[in-house]
Amino acid sequence: MVYLAIQIMRSTLKEKDPEDEGRNSFFSGVMLQFMNPKGILYALTVASTFIIPFYKSSISLVMFAVLLAVVTFLSNTCWAIFGFVFRKFLSKYERPFNYTMGILLIYGAVSIYF
Repeated sequence: MVYLAIQIMRSTLKEKDPEDEGRNSFFSGVMLQFMNPKGILYALTVASTFIIPFYKSSISLVMFAVLLAVVTFLSNTCWAIFGFVFRKFLSKYERPFNYTMGILLIYGAVSIYF
């Protein structure tokens, strides 16, 4: 975690490369979300801990699966909106923000260790 904090504090804003425009598309972003490990771990944890022990019918399991998918979609949408709204602010104050995040990450690593 300390290594990650140092990398965050050392990072700088990169200029856009015209070659990268073709690689980043909406479709590749959607496909990446289907392989999102956080979403998969969230669904497995919720299903195995809170759903399967208490609900046995196929209909209820399907309804919970749809509910989990909607919650995950809304969470990702909120994250995207947050990034869009604060992009200008974060690019303007990139250096202080990176240092703040790095220091908080170091604090988290130290608090876990002790």
